[in-house]
Parts: sequence; C-alpha cells; structure tokens
Amino acid sequence: MNKLNFKNIYNNLPKNRVNVHIFQEIDSTNDEAKRISLENEFHLIIAEKQSKGRGRHGKTWSSPDSHNIYMTMCTQNELSFAPESLITGIICRKSINNINKNINIGLKWPNDLILNKKKIGGILIEKEHYQNTFKTIIGIGINLNIEEQESWWGDLSKFNLENKRNELIIDITKNLIKVFDKKDFNWQKEWRQACMHMNKEIKILNNQNEKESAIFKDVDNSGNAIIETCNGLEVFSSGQITIKGIY
Repeated sequence: MNKLNFKNIYNNLPKNRVNVHIFQEIDSTNDEAKRISLENEFHLIIAEKQSKGRGRHGKTWSSPDSHNIYMTMCTQNELSFAPESLITGIICRKSINNINKNINIGLKWPNDLILNKKKIGGILIEKEHYQNTFKTIIGIGINLNIEEQESWWGDLSKFNLENKRNELIIDITKNLIKVFDKKDFNWQKEWRQACMHMNKEIKILNNQNEKESAIFKDVDNSGNAIIETCNGLEVFSSGQITIKGIY
C-alpha cells in the first residue's frame, strides 16, 4: 500500500499557512477539525482509515484502511462569493484531471463526484462556532480503490491512482487555498459544464416531499438548485436528487 507521506505533503504546501496532521485511524477527519484549535490559517487533516466516516444527511461514508482519500481542510477564512460544496467539486475534478486527463468526472448537485454513473467521491461542508466567528470545514472523500458493497458505489481503480494519493491531496489543498485567496471566481460556468444532469429529468426529495418529473435547470449565485416543476421554476437550497439511469 502507498502510505500517506507527511514529509512529501507538508513540504509541498505553504508551511507558513498550513498545518498538516495525518492519522493512521480516526473517527472522522471532519470531527477532528471540529475538535482542534486552529494554530494556522489552514489546517489539513488526513487519515488512512475512518471508523465513523460521514456524508451528508448523516449518511455513513465507508472508509476502510485502503488506498482512498479521506481529508478535511478547515479555516476561519470566509468563501463569501461562492458555495464551498460546488467549488470543491470543481477543484477535485480538476485535480484528478491534472493526474490523468482521460478521467471525465461528472458533478452531481450539490456534492457528488460521478464516474460511469456511480459515485466515486463526496464532499461534506460544515460550519462550526469557533471563538467569535465560524470555522469552515471542508471534508472530501474520494474512492481510488474499494471493494464494492453498494451498487451505486464506484472508484478510480482502473486508472491506478493509488500511488498518486499524496499528489492528489497536495493539488486539491493548493487549489482550495487559491480559491480562498481570490475575491471572485467565475465558478458557475465551470460547474455547469461539468454537471451531468443539466436540463435533465430528476426527482428531488426536500423535506420528505418528492417532486416528480422535475427538470434541473441551473444553479444560482449561491449554489442553490433551480428546478422546473409543475409549479414553474423553484429554488432549492438543499435536498437530495436522483437522476434517471444514475443512483
């Protein structure tokens, strides 16, 4: 197994801005981000294994001791001009393409990375009260090689990226920092191009109210979904969507 390499990761990040912690096993990198006191502008937490990996809506994120990526970056910096979840999806997609340009990752609103109609990655954004402000927590899980347990799980195993974990983590982290440094970013165009269900039929579950025969039309400046239902265009700030032919 290609182990996480602290020296490699730490030396390729701006040391004056980022602290790095690597765990052999932890309950959840996001939970650790909630517990720690920030001693630098950014704090990167990575694990070989998570015993209580989490996704959105309290779902479990399978996190075995394997070749996958379980990482969280936290900061007090604000990303006020763009939605963290959608921006992070764009960054993960770009970083994977920087390693292998033949991998065509699709994005599913609001936080999934999709390949061949299966989920290969997810993003969990959380906000935590910290001192007199908020701590922004960006959790990322990417399946590089998993033993399939659910029909909708996928991975990147055929591209042999297990030996590129350190490089992927470095690239993702660098690009996240760059986004926080920008005061503006035309993210919508990139997200629309990568979205796999733009103008397609979906079902959306919001507050247990399932909308049938809805069409995903766009995202607004805040990352909310603009959905065409029988009542016309509606805006959804959260919810779970399913796409015909995809989990």
